[in-house]
Amino acid sequence: MKKTLAFFILPALFSFGASSPFSRSVQEAGQPQKTLKYDVAVTLKLIQVYATDKKGHPVADLRVDDFAVFDNGRPMTLTEFERHVLDAPDTKTAAAAAIETGGVIAMPAPEPRRLSRKFFLFFDFTYNNQRGIVKSREAALHFLDSEVRPDDEVALISFSMIKGVSFHEYLTTDHHKIRDAVAAVNGKSAAGRAEDIELEYWGTPAAALPMLEEIPGPLEQNPAIFNWRRQEAKDVVQFYLRRLTDLAKALRLVPGQKHFIFFSSGIPASMIYGHQVGMPAQPQQAQKFDMGDHVLRTANENLLRELSSSNCTVYAFDTRESAKVPALFDYDERMFAYRPRNISTFRDLGVFQSANSPFRDDKTTGLDSLKRLSDITGGKYYSNINFYERNLAQVQNLTGACYVLGYAIGTEWDGRYHEVRVEVKRTGCEVQAQAGYFNPKPFREYSDLEKQLQLFDLALNERSDLQSPKFLPLAVLNYDAGEGPRLEVVSRISGSTLEDPSGKNTELVLVTFDERGNLADLQRTRCDLTRHPGRDLLFSAGVAVAPGDYTCRLVVRDLDTGSSAVGSAAVREVGPAAAGLVLHSPLLLIPGGRTAYLETSGAKKAGSPGWQDIYAFDRTQYGPLVGSVPRETPGIRAVVPYSIAGLADPRVILSAYLIDAGSGKRLPGSFYLQSRSRLGTSETQLLEFSLGQVPPGIYHLYIHAEDGSSRARTHTRMRLVVR
Repeated sequence: MKKTLAFFILPALFSFGASSPFSRSVQEAGQPQKTLKYDVAVTLKLIQVYATDKKGHPVADLRVDDFAVFDNGRPMTLTEFERHVLDAPDTKTAAAAAIETGGVIAMPAPEPRRLSRKFFLFFDFTYNNQRGIVKSREAALHFLDSEVRPDDEVALISFSMIKGVSFHEYLTTDHHKIRDAVAAVNGKSAAGRAEDIELEYWGTPAAALPMLEEIPGPLEQNPAIFNWRRQEAKDVVQFYLRRLTDLAKALRLVPGQKHFIFFSSGIPASMIYGHQVGMPAQPQQAQKFDMGDHVLRTANENLLRELSSSNCTVYAFDTRESAKVPALFDYDERMFAYRPRNISTFRDLGVFQSANSPFRDDKTTGLDSLKRLSDITGGKYYSNINFYERNLAQVQNLTGACYVLGYAIGTEWDGRYHEVRVEVKRTGCEVQAQAGYFNPKPFREYSDLEKQLQLFDLALNERSDLQSPKFLPLAVLNYDAGEGPRLEVVSRISGSTLEDPSGKNTELVLVTFDERGNLADLQRTRCDLTRHPGRDLLFSAGVAVAPGDYTCRLVVRDLDTGSSAVGSAAVREVGPAAAGLVLHSPLLLIPGGRTAYLETSGAKKAGSPGWQDIYAFDRTQYGPLVGSVPRETPGIRAVVPYSIAGLADPRVILSAYLIDAGSGKRLPGSFYLQSRSRLGTSETQLLEFSLGQVPPGIYHLYIHAEDGSSRARTHTRMRLVVR
């Protein structure tokens, strides 16, 4: 199962890393620069600004004094300033380029640090065609191979009428993942184009419409059929605009500038803004006029406003040119197939027709829609996808340098919109900046889509600058009870796990990724923590896996307050052995029986042993150790399962010891065998360790196993932290 998550939105990240020697604080010039991070909980607002000259080339030498920023019309005092460039020269190279004049080494000015950008590759399957999709894929692969820089974050999104907005890959600097996902893009999700309906609609001469019923021909020549099909196409447009607006609104939560590489042929502009054919100055010519659709026009303008407010810049690549391979008589078929008998080919709507012929009239295509989409969001429209190499290089140039301006704002959790205007004082410069931002709002006011954004930001990120979840300790056991290898993820959730919990509506989401980062399994559970007052909750979930490396990530989230915790752990599954001695993951136990258990088995065969059978212990006296063990704990127990397939008379003996991770020394200590049990081809031994002489620190617990009859040997190791 590949990590293709079909839903309306995923989150993104935006942060600036280590300080730049070229940037400075306005109030404290010359002082070391602070690391700038976006955080809605503080009073520092950061605005990302792109500056170009009249030829569209980036301007990289502006100073803070060259900018003026207005928040809701009020001039703001800039307190932070950073310059970012795409290719910052290496410091050593700059030092080597020092110029010696008069015995003094004149060093070049410190250079700005490199810019980390966010790109969303957007494949539109609804307003596209097979040739356009193939050419878009070719362009996207070129972009990844030639233009994207190592620290750029890239995501792959598509839109189809069946799935809506789907994220095939989340924002990542692992561009190999993105490339694999792009290479797998095909036209199977492409839907019929509304532009085809528009061409038929406007391609039918107006004068012929009243007479069509007198002309024998196919059903498609009936005006009622045209109107019905066109209304159906408008419904598609409305769905499309609504879903993209949902995407734009959810991206409000994502700080910083987002660059969309938008592959589409666009919505036919005539559906939204209307159209006219014929020549009004010559009444003898038939005319057709449409005022457009008010509902679609309102929806489209709302989408443009939301994209601008969410700081999304759209670089639209029109795929229509890639599909312009008309048949030899395509023009004649479209122009004259529906003409009435009394209309000549050589007059009226014949070859002397209006210059706005529907066959070559861009009003019935998506050109105007894509141009407006790019213009309003501050991007650029590229009319011919076939020139993608030159045009993508221009996108690279336009996004290659930016400024970050910071100013203080009040922290109000009301979700209100602030309009931002940025001006540059230098003559000949133009700026493109975000149109505004929204104040944070309480989690209870989040839409379902925004809550989904928060979830996937937590589940798919090693770190999150969008939010600050608490750390959640996690343990992963791998074992085989005779039904194939399985993982068991175990975590302990206490009252202090979440920052501000209500506890009544808690969600637990376990996501498992394989060694390539693809989604291998996802399990979602809800519970009421208030049902177990004063007790920890021990959550466990089983996952069936194939041999390989896996990363398990557990998200615990309070759906009432939004507080969250995230735990992550890696494990390697070597696969089942046909015969011999195989040690499985030990489960450590500490004294304490006041624990509630929430267990999900995942997909497994009915009647097959579960982890409770393999890792059996007295739950009234002990509980699993997840995380570190307190120093005052007198001792721990270990449940050690192992497979003994093919051994006629197994006599397995275990030995164990601790190694100090810092010094490598073996600690004196002892362990005791408490019990032994057998289940099918597996045996389990329960060992007890004394921690009386073990000081706080990090240790490795080694457990060795040897079969007395076959002399087969094996061992396992696990980390133990004593605090």
